[in-house]
Amino acid sequence: MDWFDAFDEIFATVERFVQEHGKRPSCVVVSPNLYTWLAELQRESALIEGIEPALPLSIDTTYGTIPVVIDERLGAYDVAAE
Repeated sequence: MDWFDAFDEIFATVERFVQEHGKRPSCVVVSPNLYTWLAELQRESALIEGIEPALPLSIDTTYGTIPVVIDERLGAYDVAAE
């Protein structure tokens, strides 16, 4: 894989879920490594903004804020919605 944009993949996964199920997912599921990377980005953004980082991790989408959870069975670049 030459290029992977986690946010693009998360938003595309959410959009596919909404199209298939007619509602937003209850959560986005990622690998432990991807969760760690996303949490680090969230922490850095919070520090820059001077606020406390929010835990557990969540992603703001056009369908609202959706929690991000870990599934250890997923590969490094896999994203799913439930």
